[in-house]
Amino acid sequence: MKKRGSSRLVLLGVGALLVFLGLRVVAVRVAGTVTQGVVTDVRQIVSDTSDKMDHNYRISYRFAVNGKDYAGNLDRKKVYNTSTLPAVGSAVAVRYIPTAPFLNGAADANPLMGIALGALGLLVGIAGLRTGRRSASEPVSEPNAPVA
Repeated sequence: MKKRGSSRLVLLGVGALLVFLGLRVVAVRVAGTVTQGVVTDVRQIVSDTSDKMDHNYRISYRFAVNGKDYAGNLDRKKVYNTSTLPAVGSAVAVRYIPTAPFLNGAADANPLMGIALGALGLLVGIAGLRTGRRSASEPVSEPNAPVA
C-alpha cells in the first residue's frame, strides 16, 4: 500500500509540473509582450541523451523591464549551419508576461508545445489518480488474517 501511495504522489507531482510548464508556454505566447533582448551566450548542448552530432544549441539572453534585468534561454535543435545562430551581443526578440517578466521565452515560440505538455501532464495526473484507487475485484486483506 505504501508503494502505491508514493507512486500516486510522484505521478500527481509530475503531472502538475507538466501542466504548469504547458500553461507557462501558452500564457507567454498569448498574454506576453514583445521586447528586445541581448544574446549573452551561445553554447552547443551535449547531454546524456544527445551527442555533438545532434547540433543542438542553447542561446542565453537578458532583457530589462522597468530597470530590472531578467534572463532566459532559447533552444535550437538540429542547427547544421551555425552561421544562422545569433552572435553574442546581438538582438533577439523576447516575449514576457508584463506582471511576471521572469516568465519569458522566444517571441516566435509555438504554443503547440505548451498545449502538448499540458495534455501530457493531464494524462500523467489522471494515471496518478487511478493508481491510488483500489479495484473492486482486489481483495482486501486484514493484517492478522490467517493465510490459507
